[in-house]
Amino acid sequence: MKRLGIVLLAALSLCSEPLLAAGAVSSWHASAASLRVAVAGRDTPSALLTPPAMARGRSLEQVRWQFQLPMATHLQAWLCHPQRCVELDSRSGVGRGLTRGLAGLDAGQPLHFRFHLAPGMPAVEVRDLQLFVHYR
Repeated sequence: MKRLGIVLLAALSLCSEPLLAAGAVSSWHASAASLRVAVAGRDTPSALLTPPAMARGRSLEQVRWQFQLPMATHLQAWLCHPQRCVELDSRSGVGRGLTRGLAGLDAGQPLHFRFHLAPGMPAVEVRDLQLFVHYR
């Protein structure tokens, strides 16, 4: 019986070795509260979306993002990491997509959305801000 346990343990370690060597992909999800973008010409950040502790020291792969606007509007949007931001497509009433623009950056750092209202546009409420972050 003891020998069978050792054989099973050895087989399990052989199966998991390729995953560790390849750097298995993990993920986390976060949501931010709705926010009002009211001042044209000034950036409005969302709350920080904080990764779990196990993401520290790992690398970002890709981020699926989404947010909802009340209507199509002239609102620029970015997804930001402490090292850089990537512009997001916010032309439709529901902004969603996938970016690899932050790939390789530290997955243990918080992310946030940033919005910029075009001059002359009325205030906008951005809702349902979500991220699905994949890292290795």
